[in-house]
Amino acid sequence: MNSPLVRQFRRGGVSKDVRMTAATRALPLSPADQIELLFLLTRDRDDAVSAQASTSLEAMDEASLISVLNEVSTPEDVLAFFGTRDMSDDVRQSLVRNATTPDQTICAMVPILTESNLEFIVVNQTRLLRHPPIIKALEEQDNLSSDQRRRIDELKHDFKLDRPTPDAAVPSAPTEAAPHSKLDLSAGPAEEEAPPPKTKEEAAKLYGEEERDGDLTAEEEEKEQSLMAEIMTMAPAHKMIKALKGSREARMMLIRDRSRTVWSAVLSSPKMNDADAEQIAKMRNVSPDVLREMSKNRQWVKRYSIAHELVKNPKTPPEVSSKLLVRLKDRDLKRLLRDRNVPEQIRRLAEKRMRRTP
Repeated sequence: MNSPLVRQFRRGGVSKDVRMTAATRALPLSPADQIELLFLLTRDRDDAVSAQASTSLEAMDEASLISVLNEVSTPEDVLAFFGTRDMSDDVRQSLVRNATTPDQTICAMVPILTESNLEFIVVNQTRLLRHPPIIKALEEQDNLSSDQRRRIDELKHDFKLDRPTPDAAVPSAPTEAAPHSKLDLSAGPAEEEAPPPKTKEEAAKLYGEEERDGDLTAEEEEKEQSLMAEIMTMAPAHKMIKALKGSREARMMLIRDRSRTVWSAVLSSPKMNDADAEQIAKMRNVSPDVLREMSKNRQWVKRYSIAHELVKNPKTPPEVSSKLLVRLKDRDLKRLLRDRNVPEQIRRLAEKRMRRTP
């Protein structure tokens, strides 16, 4: 869970039109990231955004929803959100079987569960012992089978739970969880660190390719200029969609955009692959934050070529380079020592590592 784009929304500084676009489910994110982002937007301080996010969240495809609710990595508050909604038995089964679902949510769901779904609660002794009010809720259900009642009685006897305890209020049906505080997702780091380009020359300087294997043909040059002109006139929300759904050429331009939301969308694109990541790791005109965010992707940095390019890149933050440096081979460490573009701090670390090598 948690793509670079979702993390950026959590940071704040995202404009309303971008948040509303995300709330309409227009972004091609994985089901897990889509649900987490929509849930975050249900807490948006802007009522229009939060209402749209709630509508989109409840309209999620059931198969995708179940796949996410089955995962123990799904955040507790997301699971609790669906526990208070009118969902199918299959969705409810995912919730009651997930060990991450809060005990209070399970307790509140008991009155509306079928006998088959109650079974998943009855057999979970760890949860019952941890949160005895669930036992009380189960005992009050008419659709509890005789065998289920017998096992609950045995559990109470074996663990001496028959002693009188103050009555605990048991909800008769799932109720809305205590409301989370509203979030001002527009607050935070500014979307743009500088104004967007206004002329073709500014756009070429910002989005233009830095390194090429060869000269472009006239047709390729015209295509690039056309794409650059298109991007230059786009609103941030449209750039974000282009970053997620567009071509490789568009991604390689938009990774240089000044908006954190836009370049985060590039890194979150389902079209991104290892070759794209390696190309970005080589770029000398991207924000250091882009390279820092890339280093959080384990799939990318476990590839030697990507880790190597990140260390070589003078824009990579030193704390990132120093962690990846230990993976470099001797021949690449030697080249680092001669590379004056690499920060002195990293070259010194490379020299120390070389001395330790037998």
